[in-house]
Amino acid sequence: MSTEKIIKIVDQIQEKINEIRNELGQFEIIKEKRSVKIDSKSKKKNKGVDLLQPIKKLYNDNFFIECKSDLEVKEKLELDLLTDKSPKRASIANALRKMVKIGLLVREKNIKNKKATFCYKNRA
Repeated sequence: MSTEKIIKIVDQIQEKINEIRNELGQFEIIKEKRSVKIDSKSKKKNKGVDLLQPIKKLYNDNFFIECKSDLEVKEKLELDLLTDKSPKRASIANALRKMVKIGLLVREKNIKNKKATFCYKNRA
């Protein structure tokens, strides 16, 4: 074999090696982007909205003079735009139970159409 042919073969091998390196580099970049996306999603899940302050504002505005259910509280919060996004009823109920534990509200059983629901009102 002549040296020209050997040089030509070596150049071809070098080109293939460079192509493989480029493909591997792109694969690593894609892999890094995926890991960043996964991390940002997990951080969003941990954010919670503290509903105790908006509900205390309703308490201070004498909203709980009459017995109110958690659904009525949710509707009032949405109407008055006291929260950034629509809160879940379970979160509202947890905040209301916390206010009962503190001693601000009283929890009563309200029976309508054979269905028992809890309502909350000011402590007398």
